[in-house]
Amino acid sequence: MADWNNDLGEALASGDTALMTAMLERVPKEVLEKALPYLDKLAKSSARDGRLEESLSYYDHLLRAVPEHAGWHAERARLLQKLERGAEALAAYQQALRIEPGNEAVAQRMREVEAELRKAALLRQTMDPGVAQEALHIELPPPPQVTFDPALLDDPSMPASTDAYRVDGLKQHLRRYSAQLSPRNAINRLDDHVWLAAWDQALSGTAGERVLFRGSELGVFALRALHHGAAHALCAEASPVDARIATGMVQKHFLGPWHARHAGAIDGWTEEERRLSFDEFTSRIDIAAGGNATAVTAQSDCFVFPNIDHSLLGTGIVKALRKHAADGGAARVLPAKARVFAMAVQWNYAGTDHLLEPMNRLRWSMYPQALDLAPDCWTALTEPVLAGEIDFENFAEATWKLSLAATADGKVDAIIFWFELELGTARISNAPGGPLRCIKPAIQYTDPIAVQCGAALKVSVHVGETRLHFRTEPAALMQRTRALPGWYVPMLADRARNDAFQAALAKHPANVVLDIGAGCGLLSMMAARAGAARVVGCEIDPAILAAGKEVVALNGLSGQIDLIGKDCRKLSVPDDLPQRADLAVFELFDCSLIGEGILHFLAYAREHLLTDDARFVPARARIRAMLIEHRIDRIWDIDANLLNPYQASPTFVNVDAAKLNYRVLSEPFDVFAFDFASAGPEPQDTALNLPATAPGTAGAVLFWFDLGMGEGDWLSNDPRQAGRPHWKQGLQYLPEARIDAGQVLPLVARHNGSALSFQWQPDVLPREAMSNLPRCDPRGLAASAELEQQTGGLLQHCMQNPDEYAKVAEIAKRFAVDPAAYDLDPTIAQRFASMFFNG
Repeated sequence: MADWNNDLGEALASGDTALMTAMLERVPKEVLEKALPYLDKLAKSSARDGRLEESLSYYDHLLRAVPEHAGWHAERARLLQKLERGAEALAAYQQALRIEPGNEAVAQRMREVEAELRKAALLRQTMDPGVAQEALHIELPPPPQVTFDPALLDDPSMPASTDAYRVDGLKQHLRRYSAQLSPRNAINRLDDHVWLAAWDQALSGTAGERVLFRGSELGVFALRALHHGAAHALCAEASPVDARIATGMVQKHFLGPWHARHAGAIDGWTEEERRLSFDEFTSRIDIAAGGNATAVTAQSDCFVFPNIDHSLLGTGIVKALRKHAADGGAARVLPAKARVFAMAVQWNYAGTDHLLEPMNRLRWSMYPQALDLAPDCWTALTEPVLAGEIDFENFAEATWKLSLAATADGKVDAIIFWFELELGTARISNAPGGPLRCIKPAIQYTDPIAVQCGAALKVSVHVGETRLHFRTEPAALMQRTRALPGWYVPMLADRARNDAFQAALAKHPANVVLDIGAGCGLLSMMAARAGAARVVGCEIDPAILAAGKEVVALNGLSGQIDLIGKDCRKLSVPDDLPQRADLAVFELFDCSLIGEGILHFLAYAREHLLTDDARFVPARARIRAMLIEHRIDRIWDIDANLLNPYQASPTFVNVDAAKLNYRVLSEPFDVFAFDFASAGPEPQDTALNLPATAPGTAGAVLFWFDLGMGEGDWLSNDPRQAGRPHWKQGLQYLPEARIDAGQVLPLVARHNGSALSFQWQPDVLPREAMSNLPRCDPRGLAASAELEQQTGGLLQHCMQNPDEYAKVAEIAKRFAVDPAAYDLDPTIAQRFASMFFNG
């Protein structure tokens, strides 16, 4: 062997990085390990002197000797960052953070590199839009698994050891989200005529009273109280957003009558005189945000709290009443009382004859869920009983003891509860099957409890300041880690969908079947029973995959079906499939048909996994749509046009058209068609010129899809069709335009393979036809974008720091169980906590 010692000395003295690297490779490992302190010193001195490549070479060799040295990975990353080798620097920081997950300094530098890479990618795309840009892929260590212990339902209080600054920071962040959602919640209630009728009757009893509204439904209820003769209305809104909207509604309502009263005199007034006159004219109503209404609270005769959800207490009515009392208020309350009813139920999967019980362990929630399932999805195992009555004017915490007599043998999966509100002389109930749309009954999940007909199920109902909690005996003990998404059970229970797939598969017997997005294996089992020798299903959700394997075994089909935990595009032949499949079955559709990526999956499958003559179920699909008028014009005698920007969204939303108030302004039209044997994800756009069938305000496209199941059979979620499948429709808002019958309406539809959009063709509609009101609230959009960016940064920080991840998850769980305790919207608290369970 050559004298590496002399050669190494010469190489180190030369300053030639390549030569030094080559010579260091020749140093025996045992010798190099003894020289590590010396190499470390050389690495640092080289970096100080600006010899970055040389320093990098030293760190490379140091890490070959000690791969798990976080400090050297971090120093190497800093050098790479200085050398503007961002992707390599990011990978080096990731290694350092993997070894020392709690190192905040490294995590911060890593975030800086990510930001630099994203800016560079954006610049490249701006300079050359035709070049496809790959998404920045950041591999992070897997986060710790978060588990929900149902004992938290008994005591969701925040432990004293929890850092107050972390709780307060997260609480303030989620309160801002809650403020953004509040107007949409109010508009949803205002859109329910049953809700409005009951409250109109209740508000008719406020004549001569000073009414305090803790939330005035964006000013609408306060104006209605004045209409009925209330002496004064004070709107104490939950947020500045609600207060701003309520102020606009009130000003617009009174502006016309004020002008009419003062006629031509206004023209001669100064701006200050006009303001003082209008303030005097509207002096019967005041609007304040948050705690700014305290000073006049004690003067009220009637306290109104309309912000009720399905949980009854989860939006903070009792907290608000207690604050009112603490401020010196003593008034009658609307609602005055609530009678609570309950029954125990067992889940059904009525849409299929296959056994799906293993899926039940993924059905749970931290907060009572709204019951939005068809009646055949559950069976009552007990008669409904009156659980108790809550007197809001004299609220007292209590525990109600219930004994629910079983009316049939079965297994209790949940308690359904609902309530009847006393609104003065009016009564309103959200009982199952009732006419109220805006508030559903509530579900509180339990562990499975076997009951026999005639036996009693013991339940304790804890009535607290911020929540109702039903505790069964025995109490829930199952630890939970993942939950099904809300749409999953309605899909399994969809008889029309399931029958259509079963019939199509029966007509196409196959040897090997590929089930893309297999879920719990329902379509795989249909294919197996239709005669397939082998079915391979792929499913990326590990919890659904595990439950699906149990489902397949329970149905005796494990010998024919393999469920694999992979993305379709990671499958190969023969590693995963014994041979290319001669039939592909799939149901990966959102309301826009293509939003879950089915065109991308099929392109890969056709090339790598399917025979040239493979068949597809469904075989084809088409997207259809119609232009509609969807807006709020008036609520009672109140011009509510100002509310429209607060219900609109810049991107399409899922809607149930059966519950949507709209007018059709065009015939249904075809948008895009796809033959799944050949359709790829290439972008498309099409110009559409549609004759209006009626005059109105065109402001949205309502769209749906038809699935071609073969031989002329179609499965559709057309909103005009009775008994349609579970899929909802899509609603794309457009800038509003006044149109006449017969007028040509110029649309453009586009998709990029996975995202669908509609817009007006530019500069075709007359400018004077377009509304001056923005379609979406610009302040709200800006605030939402900022919040999303902050949330993304928070979650990224948590992903890089397992200890922080676990701490934030513990706080999020308590927020979700008891949102009213922290003045959070329940939906916002649920969404935030679910990020730590479902990714």
